[in-house]
Amino acid sequence: MYNIMRLKTLLTFAFLLIIFGANAKSITEKADSIVSATIKAVDADSVLVEIENPAKIVARETIQPRRIQAQKRPRTRFKMLNSDLEKHAFDSLIAVNRAALKDTLKWFKQPTDLAPVQIDSLILQSNPFYIDLVYENPPLNFNWNLNSDFRLLYYGSQPSSLTFNAYEPIKTTTPEQFINTLRNETRRNISRTSADLYAFTFDQLPDPEGNKNHLIHAKKIEKIHFVDDNNEQEYTKQRIIVKKPQLGPWQHNATALAQFSQNSVSSNWYQGGTNNLSVLGILSGKLTYDDKKSIQWENSAEWRVGFNTVAGDSLRMLSTNDDVIKINSKLGIKAGGNWFYSGSVDFSTQLFSSYKGINSTVKKTAFLTPIRLNVGVGLDYKYKKIFSLMLSPVSFKYIYLDDNSVDPKLFGIKTGNHQLTEIGSSFKATYSYAPVREIQLDSKFSFYTNYQKVEIDWEMVCNFTINRFMSTRISFNPRYDNTVIEKAGEKARIQYKQLLSVGFSHKFK
Repeated sequence: MYNIMRLKTLLTFAFLLIIFGANAKSITEKADSIVSATIKAVDADSVLVEIENPAKIVARETIQPRRIQAQKRPRTRFKMLNSDLEKHAFDSLIAVNRAALKDTLKWFKQPTDLAPVQIDSLILQSNPFYIDLVYENPPLNFNWNLNSDFRLLYYGSQPSSLTFNAYEPIKTTTPEQFINTLRNETRRNISRTSADLYAFTFDQLPDPEGNKNHLIHAKKIEKIHFVDDNNEQEYTKQRIIVKKPQLGPWQHNATALAQFSQNSVSSNWYQGGTNNLSVLGILSGKLTYDDKKSIQWENSAEWRVGFNTVAGDSLRMLSTNDDVIKINSKLGIKAGGNWFYSGSVDFSTQLFSSYKGINSTVKKTAFLTPIRLNVGVGLDYKYKKIFSLMLSPVSFKYIYLDDNSVDPKLFGIKTGNHQLTEIGSSFKATYSYAPVREIQLDSKFSFYTNYQKVEIDWEMVCNFTINRFMSTRISFNPRYDNTVIEKAGEKARIQYKQLLSVGFSHKFK
């Protein structure tokens, strides 16, 4: 037993001696290879030095003895430090006269015949840094995959097979991807260092749903008739009319409307009744100027005239139920926001005479009687083209009567006078809106006061479009005016006029 233990110990000791000897040999060979490589590296330059200037000191004689010394180093040493090898190599390099060496490196020159890289110009023009920066919220990339890969936890990366590494495709970056990566890195750098440069956040941007294209629902074409080119002359040709858009600051449009209603019954109709005929005509037009900067000038004119027959009226075959000529003008200079410094002029009069009632000779109005003129100066608030509110702290009111047969007290003028002038305050509100294409709502409300009495007028009109040439019009006009000089014991009351008509209408643009 004791002999077996001694034999094992000797074998182990012999095995260790063999291992240490192999390591010493490999270290010595490594040192020789380093020194020989250094000599070879220096000899090339030394040869060049000898050719150019033989008087210079050659490095071969300096390095060769150290190479022999390194070769004669005993190989029986079991330990040789790497520092000794580095010292020998370093001493060999120091011994070279560097002043005698010549730089044999060739500097790289960039080629000039490279093909240009093609890239879409829209990508360069759509640079997000040319406009106000928008902070994009970081994506919430939650990984809901609960199947964990334990190899990734162990190795720190996804393991790959030998075939994957052998056949891994070469990844090339396109110019578009390079620009996108560069912009993302710039944005991340701004987020880390200069977040105050962001003007908006992604949540503050408007909803793009309002700008998206929507599907238009239309009737399907059931029958399609193809025209034969040989028989093209058999078909009538119609000229396509293309309306030119109105360009420039001036805009204009006009409307003509003629509506009527008629009722006829026989004298022996079992329910009774009377014949009736009503006609209404309206001409209106607008002319506006808007330079899209600071000046807006609105001009409008309207003439309404209507006649009807009244049963039992033996003096007149037709009576007027509507008669007015209006001319309005308003000039505005932008003050700020939706406010304008404005001045307005309103003119109105009549052309036909109207009477108090059936078989009456008392005139209420006459030709150019009365003539009304209102001038106001103030501020005008406008919301798009839907609503306007004109506030006039200073307003001038003028009324003139040309016919002496009309009672001047009906207009607040004392007996014996033909005109009225007052200074007061007023405001006017206009509203125009079309909830659908076939319905148009218009409303005009005016208020005037001379600080003692008031005059209020509200006109509401609703137009229903039946087709291209037919329409229905409903108007309602309440009014309150206590500037009228009433008789003793009488008070001013609310007045109103309502009219419903159907007929022809056409718009000119």
